[in-house]
Amino acid sequence: MKSKHLAYAILVAIGGFSVNHAHALDLYMDSKTKQIYAEPGPGRVRLGNFEKVNEEAAEESRTAKKGAKSKGDEIKAMEERLNKKIDALANKPKAQDDAKVVLGAKGLQFQSNDGNFKFSLNGRLHADAAIQSGDKFTTWNDRNNNGLVDDGSSNTPVTNDLDSGTEIRRVRMEFAGQFFNDWKFKIQPDFADEQVRLKDAFVQYTGFDWGIWTLGQSKQPYSFQQMMSSNDMPFMERSLEYAWTDVSVNRAIGLRFDTHGHNWTAAAGIYGDTATRQADSAADDEGWGASGRVTWAPWYKPGELLHVGASGAYRVPQQADKTVRYRIRPTHIDHFFPIDTGTIRNIDDEVFFNAEATGAYGPLSFESEYNVAYLQRNGAGTEDAKFDGWHFDVMYSLTGESRAAAYDPKDAVIKRLTPNRNFDLAGGWGAWELKGRISQVNMNKIGTPGERGGRETAATLGVNWYLNPWFRLMLDYTHVIDVDLGTAGSGRTLLEGNPSQLDTVQMRGSLAF
Repeated sequence: MKSKHLAYAILVAIGGFSVNHAHALDLYMDSKTKQIYAEPGPGRVRLGNFEKVNEEAAEESRTAKKGAKSKGDEIKAMEERLNKKIDALANKPKAQDDAKVVLGAKGLQFQSNDGNFKFSLNGRLHADAAIQSGDKFTTWNDRNNNGLVDDGSSNTPVTNDLDSGTEIRRVRMEFAGQFFNDWKFKIQPDFADEQVRLKDAFVQYTGFDWGIWTLGQSKQPYSFQQMMSSNDMPFMERSLEYAWTDVSVNRAIGLRFDTHGHNWTAAAGIYGDTATRQADSAADDEGWGASGRVTWAPWYKPGELLHVGASGAYRVPQQADKTVRYRIRPTHIDHFFPIDTGTIRNIDDEVFFNAEATGAYGPLSFESEYNVAYLQRNGAGTEDAKFDGWHFDVMYSLTGESRAAAYDPKDAVIKRLTPNRNFDLAGGWGAWELKGRISQVNMNKIGTPGERGGRETAATLGVNWYLNPWFRLMLDYTHVIDVDLGTAGSGRTLLEGNPSQLDTVQMRGSLAF
């Protein structure tokens, strides 16, 4: 606009400039008669130099000034028309298939100009390391449940070292998008554990105001910690009672419905088996199940949160393989499973219940759950089983961030903590978070003599450093407070030394975009 004003001023100056060069005269006055003369003479006094006024020139000057004003108005009108043309060109609708590309905190995103089509490329990389205390563990058969190696058994005791080492815990790509405005999709392959497995793979319809329908493989709506992404969890692993959730109420192929309000959610779905079957069986007749979750946040405002919820699930195993096995190991790297139900046979169905609560007040937050599983059995000499477990987590942000700000009322989970200021060499420290957890699981209540899955109580302390919204470093120290190794069916595992002295240190570098 400054250049426009300058041009306008120059044009007005040029258009309005009109000078009539008049003659300069020296005038004289007779000192006696007071008459005025144009020439000097006796008795005449010089008055000074005066400019001769030309009436025609003056009139032309007045006319030129009027013309200059008229020309200025014309230039101004021309400028306004030109600006309108520039604005019209700038705001001209682009072709529908033109797209804009954005690379930012949410990864790489593409979007059509009309907003009907979107595509994003996201991913995660979790690199872990673990160090175990203790010595070795021994596994042997104990069919008589007397703590001794069975006589005449061909299976001799096997002794192994506890596992310390490194691994790539997760390598996952995510392809997500929107098409024709109301439809969404997500495809999420995982490349960890020397396998390629499919995590999320679904299509959603979002056109209704009253809810969202999801078809394909997705997480079943059950439990706060299951619905929370591994990118967002404050601890490296979920709690102990996740052992049966992970096996029986995890991702599966099915139809799901979600609805929500300002501070509540409800979700339910019916499911078959997973895209990658969880059971080690070639049975073609898949199992099926259903699950549902409701939540309510009675207190939810910036910096403060109180959230409660409940979940339920039902599962029927595969027709040709009515078995299930739940076991827990200290880390994902381990091959040591001190808590192991062994293979539980003759399962008719399984029923699961969950109660959850989480909250935040400024930088202080907590998360807790109670889970119970009932196994209905029908075989001769077998009895029903009941397992339960709970955990309580507490987190505190040393740099002032609140987990309430990361709460997603639509999915009823807390997303990743975002630093108030990213780490940099100019004084930015990122976000620092202290954390603690106590967790317990009891899988001894199988009922059938000789079948005990074990019981464990463990505590975890740690710290997280969020350098920026994409990258964080995690440190977890876990101490086994108490453990009953159980019988694990026909197998028994024993840690050399005191099992309750098992300590584990885990570290993770987490990249998520």
